[in-house]
Amino acid sequence: MSDQVAAAIAPLPAAYDRLFQSVRRIAESDHRIRALWLSGSLARGVADIGSDLDVIVTISDDARAEFAERWRDWLATITPTLIAKPLPFAPGSFYSTTVDGCRLDVVVESVSELPESPHRRRLRVFDRDCLSVPEPAAAAGPDHEKLLDLVVEFLRQQAIFPAAVVARRDWLLGVEGVHHARLMLYQLFVESNQPLPPMGVKQWSSKLGADQRRVLEALPAVSARPQSVIDGMRATRAAFVTVGRETATRCGVDWPERLQRAIFTLAPL
Repeated sequence: MSDQVAAAIAPLPAAYDRLFQSVRRIAESDHRIRALWLSGSLARGVADIGSDLDVIVTISDDARAEFAERWRDWLATITPTLIAKPLPFAPGSFYSTTVDGCRLDVVVESVSELPESPHRRRLRVFDRDCLSVPEPAAAAGPDHEKLLDLVVEFLRQQAIFPAAVVARRDWLLGVEGVHHARLMLYQLFVESNQPLPPMGVKQWSSKLGADQRRVLEALPAVSARPQSVIDGMRATRAAFVTVGRETATRCGVDWPERLQRAIFTLAPL
């Protein structure tokens, strides 16, 4: 094992090292598998105790269909599992949870698919054929259309909130409404920080700047009580139209001022 691979695996709990050694041993003994790679946070060198074991398996073209049909048999030679579910975007790919509680996610590709693979950040474990991996795509900045869509959708939902929640006194729905409004503020922050490396949902806070994180942390917790829901939405609305507005404007978005005034007049809190 190379020093780079060892360093990538090192932050994971010890059970993951045993799992990785099993994956590597089985893959090396299977000549249908032409290459094995680490991906995700392991490939980026930022894995920690909460990371998964993410690997990419490159299969010879003539064995691709067979491997995809019998991936469960292949997985069983590596480790017993509690959960194993296919990933629909690539036949033979799957995510799993082992009896030790480790998370093993495997993406399968054929050799001929490699030049067009979207999985461009990877770390070589072994490679029988000296395969050529495409360079990572050029990083893009914030998507102005996506940012504007988030703003407009936030305002649209603000128009619905008084009638759907307050008038009906549906405070459970109100809790979910506040959470979703906060999610849109989080998504606006994340989009404004692009380009970011590909990261899964467990890297939730890693996608935020320190000031953005403090804004979200300062929002009050919400319970299914009238004043709690209303106060929670007021605080989220205030954060969105101040810090969120500053963020979007800094990224070049023209804030829909007239839409905001109209909706806040129709749907005051």
